[in-house]
Amino acid sequence: MKSAINNEIGKKEASAGGSNYSVPAIDKALDVLELLGDSASGMSLTGIADGLGRTKQELFRVLVCLNERGYLVRDENQHYRLSTKLFEIGSQHASTQTLIARAMPHMERLVALLGQSCHLNIVVQNKMLVIARVECDADIMLTVRVGATFELHLRNSGLMGLAMLPDDRRKRYWQQAGMTKKEVAIYEAKMSQYREEGIAEAESPVVMGVRDCAAPILGSGSSLLGVLCVSNINRVGEIPEPYNIAQEVVSCASEISAEFGPVETPGALTKKQ
Repeated sequence: MKSAINNEIGKKEASAGGSNYSVPAIDKALDVLELLGDSASGMSLTGIADGLGRTKQELFRVLVCLNERGYLVRDENQHYRLSTKLFEIGSQHASTQTLIARAMPHMERLVALLGQSCHLNIVVQNKMLVIARVECDADIMLTVRVGATFELHLRNSGLMGLAMLPDDRRKRYWQQAGMTKKEVAIYEAKMSQYREEGIAEAESPVVMGVRDCAAPILGSGSSLLGVLCVSNINRVGEIPEPYNIAQEVVSCASEISAEFGPVETPGALTKKQ
């Protein structure tokens, strides 16, 4: 009798467009994570409830649980935002660890040559995640924290990564970022240049006096695996080495790419070497 009743309930849920395997608490948690993924400044309990069309009573325990498990951070204004835990979980994937293992020897040689630190990034959930770095042996250096994340269009290395993504993924990114057509056109023109030259070389948008050089690491079929970046600083009293940093970064990225099989190296810069 109980089995027959359950079957009848399942039929009614299916006819209503629901899922027989829905878990309401998990659905709510995933809804919260996806909503906050599109919020740069965080949201209050009320804002989250309004955004999801649910009551605050429904979501309170879900938010507390996600906060206690480290997936959310709550600030002094009682606003919730995503932590980096999802990105950290993604960085533990076997393919990411393989990329790090194969890239590190090349990155170490690049740092020894240039006397500048470098870091390796991947695109995760429409953001850039720093997964590895190699520091130079200078007393003064610039490094980026492993685990740091940022919006793709707000960093030169992020733009290099975005430039190498398929057109449909870039289109979805711009839609989620809420950019105007004029803003998108400006970014797309810059990324077209990056694709053509195979390097994103520009002044840092976050640190004055620093010049970023970022090159893509490609896998089979020229799919994007990661982005290698050197943020070049000039130390007072130090004589610059006679190296073309951009060319060395491109060369290193190409060597890492070759670890994953033959690919077509992007850009005109590599052809000039």
